[in-house]
Amino acid sequence: MMVAVLAWKPGRVVADVAVSVAAALLTTAGSWDKVAAWLPHSAIVPLALGQGLLLLARRRAPAVVLAATTLVGVFMLVVGYPAVPAVAASCCAAYALAMHGQRAQETEFAGTLRSAAGALVAAIALAVAAMAPGARDQPGSWSSLTLGAMVAASWVLGYALRTRRDYVAELRERAARLEAEEGERAARAVVDERLRIARELHDVIGHSISLILIQSEAAARSVRSDPDAVPAFLSRISAASRQALAEMRGVLAVLRPEAEMLPATVLLTTEELGPQPGLEQVGDLIESLRAGGLETRLDVEPMRLPPGIALAVYRIVQESLTNVLKHAGSDAKAGVTIIRSGGTVRVSVHDDGAGPSGRAASSAHGIVGMRERVAAYAGTLRTGARPGGGFEVEASIPLHDQETL
Repeated sequence: MMVAVLAWKPGRVVADVAVSVAAALLTTAGSWDKVAAWLPHSAIVPLALGQGLLLLARRRAPAVVLAATTLVGVFMLVVGYPAVPAVAASCCAAYALAMHGQRAQETEFAGTLRSAAGALVAAIALAVAAMAPGARDQPGSWSSLTLGAMVAASWVLGYALRTRRDYVAELRERAARLEAEEGERAARAVVDERLRIARELHDVIGHSISLILIQSEAAARSVRSDPDAVPAFLSRISAASRQALAEMRGVLAVLRPEAEMLPATVLLTTEELGPQPGLEQVGDLIESLRAGGLETRLDVEPMRLPPGIALAVYRIVQESLTNVLKHAGSDAKAGVTIIRSGGTVRVSVHDDGAGPSGRAASSAHGIVGMRERVAAYAGTLRTGARPGGGFEVEASIPLHDQETL
């Protein structure tokens, strides 16, 4: 029973009724001995009840309630009723005007000014009524200025509490908004990371599978005509498979749970992960393609690039040469040029083959992935057919004052 009593809190209706009853009781608590002779003393009771009933509407129409209670209070002061009980309801109404005044159709400043003016008029009216000829004027009684100050102080208290309430509500709204924005940023980060992983997997698997395909076809053709060459083709297939597996493990490492939660048989060692490929690995890439039968010329200007840009350059060359393997034809030749021009690194990959067929090359996944890589560093990418035949990929990535060798 005690727990239920402690957990219970009065609602708004209960609070409104309590305030109204308290104001009515306070109003009737004054002495009636000096009320004007022409006014029956019992008339004070309905006046007090009327003020209490008016306060029930103080949330919906605070300005009207303040005006009505002030009129009743002025009448009670004029006929000689005690000052404090006569203005109790007006003080409650002034507080409600500051706390609950409607300002939806006006600016905050205009609404506050209007509310303050209403409270000031009520305070002045009550102060003037306290100086009327029929009002009480006994030693030790409240002065007229004190009555006005009580009404004004009630409005100031209501305004202060409302300002604090609005401030707390704004802080909560801002916190909720920031939390929602943080959730959106986290969701976008997850999507971006998934796109990055998908792009890496496409580059790694697409290149390696194309190389394996060419080597396996060459091995199949050599089974009868040149059996001694088959082991070399198989060795290259094995090397390409191992390289693709190692790179794919490195990409998928970001999805790996904590090491202690995985069985020992599937843990990746530090040597397996290794660094991401960069400009230094472009030569090895070209050599593997030459060994696979794609005649490729390489011109690289020595330079030191930031790791992210170096990886982008490597992937652009890898994806472009993978497209040469897929679309250019068996007799195609390719050329790769990587140079620095001013504050920009330029990558050019071209071939003299048949070029891509089917859907537009600009919408293919590989081209889209290269464009996203270049755009991540505020660069540009141009792809298309060469005037003399074949296909060409040209990328320009600004270095942003990065040091190069």
